[in-house]
Amino acid sequence: MDRTSLMTEILLPSFISGRSKSAPLKRRAREEMTRRPAQHRIASLAVAAVRREWNLQGHAVDEIHEDYGEDLLVQICHEGRLDPARVWVQVKGTERDCSGRNLPSVKVKADQVLRWVRTADLVIVVLWDVKHERGWFTMPQEQFDHVELSNRSNRAISITFSRGLAFDQAAVAKLCWAARIEHANRAMVYARSNLAEAREMELEASVQFYKGVLSSLIFDFGVAIKAVRPMGGFTEHFAEVLFAYYIREGPKDVEEATTRAMMTAVFETIHLNCSENGAPLALVKELCATFYPLFFTPDMLAKLVAARINFLSKQKRSAQGDKAKMEDDQQ
Repeated sequence: MDRTSLMTEILLPSFISGRSKSAPLKRRAREEMTRRPAQHRIASLAVAAVRREWNLQGHAVDEIHEDYGEDLLVQICHEGRLDPARVWVQVKGTERDCSGRNLPSVKVKADQVLRWVRTADLVIVVLWDVKHERGWFTMPQEQFDHVELSNRSNRAISITFSRGLAFDQAAVAKLCWAARIEHANRAMVYARSNLAEAREMELEASVQFYKGVLSSLIFDFGVAIKAVRPMGGFTEHFAEVLFAYYIREGPKDVEEATTRAMMTAVFETIHLNCSENGAPLALVKELCATFYPLFFTPDMLAKLVAARINFLSKQKRSAQGDKAKMEDDQQ
């Protein structure tokens, strides 16, 4: 049999049948190329669900396609206006059982976590249960020590989650306010520091510039927390809260009583109107320093002093009358 006949005898049956010896291998290769891994499906579902929670409250959300450790960048909005504060979100989807006592933890490189805890923006990690469409979040800034993370370098560490920190609409509102408050505090501290430096160096133009920065920051934040009206002046609710606390202070020194009432009123206003968040003491002191002379004008303070004197006089006369009545009863 010549060479041509031999090749025909070997290859023709396979050609007629439409198969070759390598066909099964090629088919398997194609299947591997087109099959989508389960973890990709889970990740997509989780990211879409977490994104929706932010979108429902009107925040602008961008998906990060370059994987540097974050999945979403949230540009938060307040009453339809974009805020200067931002939130970075890392989403970890899971189909594991989340009904047990402890939620599943996730492994992340220590240097990645160190980058998160050192960033100026708020960073959260969300664990999303794709089966039951529910999630929980944690803030790495509050979970790890910087020195410990530096020492661990590229080693993986566990990020844990608490059932008390459910990721839902209430959490979204609270996180947005936490980011807004932290950004305002950081901006005010920076402006105050630059103002002090400008005064020390006697740079009058810089002094006026940073005074303007502080005034703008305080006014905008005062409007956001509903202590100040957008057109100027204090809101009725803030005034009511402030005077209520002043009355509770009792007949003390007027300056001391008004100062304490102002600080307490600012704290309560932030708590009531900012999804029950607190605020750094430095931020509250800055607000009080600006609000106090605007609210407690010299004329108002004079009236409060007169009212205090009148109150003490009535209290004294009442005590004298009670004493006289007791003496009469004893006789």
